[in-house]
Amino acid sequence: GGNAISIPVILKYGNEWMKKEVLPGLIMGDTVSCLSITEAYAGSDVAAIRTTAKKDASGENYVVAGTKKWITAGQYSDWFVTAVRTGGKNAAGVSMILVPKSDQVICSKIKTKY
Repeated sequence: GGNAISIPVILKYGNEWMKKEVLPGLIMGDTVSCLSITEAYAGSDVAAIRTTAKKDASGENYVVAGTKKWITAGQYSDWFVTAVRTGGKNAAGVSMILVPKSDQVICSKIKTKY
């Protein structure tokens, strides 16, 4: 499920290293990816997302801060195709960034019964 909805984004918008280094593993089923857009406070309104991505001191990498919720295959993913805010308000300030799983990426089950 996660690969099916995230691979097309990498194919259409990803740069060459993503296509050469990440896609083969996803297509062969060796790795898993997910589309990380939905947030608890934004729901399906992508323009309202709060997760941010800002360049680090080196200017080469992004630091992503925020949370995502209800992400298909999120707990099993090696890669997160993630909607982040890199600019101003509304949809014009939203970018997609490919985030590798690491110790800084925390995935957990969410409470489904209240």
